[in-house]
Amino acid sequence: MEERKIAERDFHDMLRESAGDVHVMDTRWSPEMEETISNNPLWTNMKYYAIERKSRQMVLSWFSANTPGKVVLDYCCGNGEDGVLIARGGAKKVYGIDISDVSIKNSQMHAKNANVEVDHRQGDAEATGFSDDMFDVVTEYGALHHLDLEKAFMEISRILKPNGKAICQEALAHNILIHLYRKLTPKMRTEWEVEHILRKPAFDVARKYFGKVEIRFFHLFSLFSVPFRNTFLFNPLLTALEWLDDVVLKIPGVKWQAWQAVIVLSEPKKSPNG
Repeated sequence: MEERKIAERDFHDMLRESAGDVHVMDTRWSPEMEETISNNPLWTNMKYYAIERKSRQMVLSWFSANTPGKVVLDYCCGNGEDGVLIARGGAKKVYGIDISDVSIKNSQMHAKNANVEVDHRQGDAEATGFSDDMFDVVTEYGALHHLDLEKAFMEISRILKPNGKAICQEALAHNILIHLYRKLTPKMRTEWEVEHILRKPAFDVARKYFGKVEIRFFHLFSLFSVPFRNTFLFNPLLTALEWLDDVVLKIPGVKWQAWQAVIVLSEPKKSPNG
């Protein structure tokens, strides 16, 4: 295994193990996380995920429209919450893959506790071992910047059916202040991760392997509501700032300053030349 992959695996094993109770430490923020956010330096960053409401609504709506009756892969599944959710939503079959064996154990526990069937496998996301044209849908959350993008997009395209689709939610690197924060908190992420947060050229790579790449930008001004997340002001403030984001992040020169993007990939090409 490549050195960078070993480093990613070991870091995420440590991260998951440090979280403690898997039932509390889901991938996304919840009020139950606050004690861990306060006491565990590895999870301090999670407070920012309290403002993901709008991007999450888009993803959940997309799941509802695209995964029932389908064969779905939870790509780099983490603790496996989305795989469980998709299985509950009526998918025909759900798989999960992750390089971290701790993540796979957590995912299996989540699926068992939810009384749903998800086939979880420890493996390499850049060479999954799944058959060509196996999946109707691939879903991914915050993992592409841990991978070699060329290999990852090629693999996702290969394992998707010709009419298949993938949805990815990823952080962006163009906002100077947000990216400075990442560089100033190196213990929260691997060296590879901080240097490979997505920039515009990443989407050119995606277009080599997908005929259609749709991007929607989220979370800029809404980040200012994070300090209020445990107060009565949070919901009205977040709502107002989400409205502002909706307006501002449609401006071509400004939208790349967003914290995150949701990307829908379709029309997979089975070779870079289409």
